[in-house]
Amino acid sequence: MQKLIFFLGFFLLLTSCGGDDDICLSSESTPRLQVKFKNAAGQLTKIDSLYVGVDYGSNKITSILAQANAETVYIPLRIDDNAYTDIYFKTTKYGDSSKVRISYDRNAVYVSPACGFKINYENLKSQLLKSTPITNVESNQTSLTDESKVNFYLRF
Repeated sequence: MQKLIFFLGFFLLLTSCGGDDDICLSSESTPRLQVKFKNAAGQLTKIDSLYVGVDYGSNKITSILAQANAETVYIPLRIDDNAYTDIYFKTTKYGDSSKVRISYDRNAVYVSPACGFKINYENLKSQLLKSTPITNVESNQTSLTDESKVNFYLRF
């Protein structure tokens, strides 16, 4: 009888744990900035080698990408209270880098108890602060609520 009570108690303990609110099953999270590239003629192109770094507020550039034949890049923006993110692009590991400042308005959206909040970005604007090797930044989509649309085109 004691074994049966112990087994039933153990079974109840196992089945009562892990409600729906304990695990984030949703794929909704803070979206990343989507960037594509154009050549001087304005046509979509691939970049032979691309290095991307981001300053997330510590005045230290964090390298987030080193890729050959880059066609599309997804860049996480800052989630703190700052209104901009500085992104650095290079075509060689030790060469000059272009500095692009992306400014925005943040909007926190509640997803669920397990997932918490995600940040959407509105009124995206770009400013090319240092222009070698990038020559121009073209805006395409000014809101960032998911990763389905290209936000900016960089012209090399």
